[in-house]
Amino acid sequence: MKGRIIFITISFLLIGAAISLSFSKPENEFNVNDEYLVPDQDSKDWNQCVQKDNSKWGGSCLNYGFSEEKYTVHLINTCTEVVDLMCCVQRTNDQWSCFYRMDMHQNDSLNAYACHGNGKFLKWVRKAGDVTTKFPSRQEVNDQY
Repeated sequence: MKGRIIFITISFLLIGAAISLSFSKPENEFNVNDEYLVPDQDSKDWNQCVQKDNSKWGGSCLNYGFSEEKYTVHLINTCTEVVDLMCCVQRTNDQWSCFYRMDMHQNDSLNAYACHGNGKFLKWVRKAGDVTTKFPSRQEVNDQY
């Protein structure tokens, strides 16, 4: 019986030590010195790939019927690379309607609109599938623009 108590006590001590070590912070926790970070000189400005082809006022809207205030912007991928696109169109109440098009090949397009638009739009473009480059949320767009 005494051997069993000693074994259980030692087991608890070893488990406790293992748990406390797992919560300790390592001394070299991947510290990065910004001075040594050099931006990639060959990085592509993906925003240049998507261009405004045209825009127009007026059109039908699902909840409003025909609206003279509807603003539509037609964007097209002019690059040979495949891209992901987020486009937001501002409404007259200064809020943004946002649209997405993933895996846009060359000459693919997106029509983004606001039923009560003011003629302003924003776009964000990244290389297709680049999960390290995040698009802003609609709330972030509304807060920042």
